Amino acid sequence: MKKRPGVLSRAVIAATGVTLLVGLAGVPAQAAPENTKTAAAEAAAVPEATLEDKVRAAAVLGIVAGDDLLVLNDRNFVIALWRKATGSEVRASAELAFSGSDAECTQWIKTGIHEAKKRDDVNEIRDAELAKQARELKQRAAAVIGISAGDDLLILSYKDFVYALWERATGPKVKAAALAAFGKDEAAQKEFLRNGILVAREQDEKDKAEQDHEHTEAEKARLAAREAKSRAASVLGIVATENLLILPDDNFVREIWNRAKPGTEVAAAAERALRSPNPADWKAFIDTGIYDASKRDNAIELQKKAAADRKRLEELKVRAENSKVHPTLVAAATRMLASGTVDEIDHFLRIGQTEDAVLRQSLQADTLGSRGSYIRGQQGSQAIIAFGNAAPVPGEGADATWKVVPGLADIDCHSFESVTKPGTYLRQLDYKVLIAPSDGTPRFYNDATWCSKPGLEPNGVSLESKSAPGRFLRHYGGLLYAADRSGAHPYDAAHLFEIDSFWRVHGENPTTSAIARRWLNDDYIRGRVGDAVAEEKADGDVRYRDYKNGRLTWTKEIGVKEIEGAIFARYQEQNLLKNDNYGPPVTDETGTPDGRGRYNHFKGGGSIYWTSATDAHLVYGAIKDRWRTLDWERSYLGYPTSDEFAVPEGRRNCFEHGSITFNATTLAVTDVRGACTPPAK
Repeated sequence: MKKRPGVLSRAVIAATGVTLLVGLAGVPAQAAPENTKTAAAEAAAVPEATLEDKVRAAAVLGIVAGDDLLVLNDRNFVIALWRKATGSEVRASAELAFSGSDAECTQWIKTGIHEAKKRDDVNEIRDAELAKQARELKQRAAAVIGISAGDDLLILSYKDFVYALWERATGPKVKAAALAAFGKDEAAQKEFLRNGILVAREQDEKDKAEQDHEHTEAEKARLAAREAKSRAASVLGIVATENLLILPDDNFVREIWNRAKPGTEVAAAAERALRSPNPADWKAFIDTGIYDASKRDNAIELQKKAAADRKRLEELKVRAENSKVHPTLVAAATRMLASGTVDEIDHFLRIGQTEDAVLRQSLQADTLGSRGSYIRGQQGSQAIIAFGNAAPVPGEGADATWKVVPGLADIDCHSFESVTKPGTYLRQLDYKVLIAPSDGTPRFYNDATWCSKPGLEPNGVSLESKSAPGRFLRHYGGLLYAADRSGAHPYDAAHLFEIDSFWRVHGENPTTSAIARRWLNDDYIRGRVGDAVAEEKADGDVRYRDYKNGRLTWTKEIGVKEIEGAIFARYQEQNLLKNDNYGPPVTDETGTPDGRGRYNHFKGGGSIYWTSATDAHLVYGAIKDRWRTLDWERSYLGYPTSDEFAVPEGRRNCFEHGSITFNATTLAVTDVRGACTPPAK
């Protein structure tokens, strides 16, 4: 018999007291259904729980996890702890995880059991009702084919439960419908359990009756009435006994009314039928009315769940906002609240909120001069703050990315797990903050736990050490410490303490180019160019980014220089980045000594000068060299009033009080006083 992937052998299961389905004997080979691909994608997104995760999960129940537990895969580990748990929320959350995907089992081990234990501690009921509804759905479906389902069946995932029904069913229509549902997604499996199995069972019974030619019409009617009662009883999860099946219709309806959950549509419909003296109304309830009422109950349950899920999502968003360390999760929850479907919200709460993609963040320093630097470093070393490459490269920022998980010592706080070295965390030891692998001890868990505290402003956070209360994650001299302001050590200096221990939280794989670094750390330049209006771009060896009022340009030889206003407009208009006489700027826009004008010099030797009276004009080559020898705008010529233009003898620039002409034949350059009129454009 072939084993389903990820399920232990019967010998191992028996040794741990876990009862699961093992094989799919008789199921024909078929192409992988879509839900299998989805499960594979989820498994890739959520790696299996580590041994440390399992040790911590078992410790929630006061269990010291031995090899008999640690050898189990995630799904079987969940059910093993379920058997040992007593708290209703821990048990219910384990059931929901086990009946879901492998990824849900993994996340239950990592975080779910800790959150459920906290709910049990304060008697907050959330998952117990959901787990009860899931059990009732399976119980009702099993009853349709006469199975009284116990815990070992009801705890199964929907996929495995459908397989169990396929294995036990005798009717060919039920078996075929179960097999079809098995190959589909969870939504289709639930629909099969709600309605599909009833329809298939009814068809099996009709087929059977039609094939049995020996029965009289009266006998067929009697058998059909018994089958109708059997199916009706299954709506309540009841496997109908002979005593129930032989009841007259009115007494059968009364029995359904007695057993139905008060306040439900099924109970109300049964009561209405009982109040009628007409036997046709009793039969109608048995044949169709109970199903219509059950569908209304299902719709009400789904509406309640959808409302409850939305409330949970809103609460999740608020918690993430208050944490100050989960902006990506906040953004994902906000998008889901705005446009997520009921199914998408359900999936997000079960899987999406715990996927790496929404937990990966980076921590950026905010001290002037250090803005744009992030916490990063190598395993086994003291954590540092550092900038990335001046020109970002593929893979940049991975070592500055941290998976923000519930605190190892306190789930209301946080631990920062390295993305490049899973199992490695930011840990304070003797007040130095190290990048260290967990040793599984309570001391490490405390040392690697940091609690959010208000920062200097809402868009940021300060992080207090769990193991050293009053000490905060601070950078000093490029290194990370758990520091206070006592002055006991150099890194405890009060000077700049608030800003050094304030962090801005950004997304994964952060890059801080030389351009971004200057913009962040040069308040004067940032004030002149304003906010970015485009992404940073590369043009060969030149990088640039446009802002509201200008541009910052970088080359390896020159660094970052600024160009703005009318000079920048002229530069763009003439496409001077590609011009041999210009190219990237080699100066920031600078004021002239006389205070009237502003200018930029460029790599190709050219310049652009501007005044409010003359506007911005280009000057370069031999004409610029002559103007420079005359002492620029301080000469008798003043500022240029035109770009260079062609004349019969060569090239010329007009100035406020004269002109400079380059003779292309003699190579002579002459300046003259007097009026100069450039050609009309």
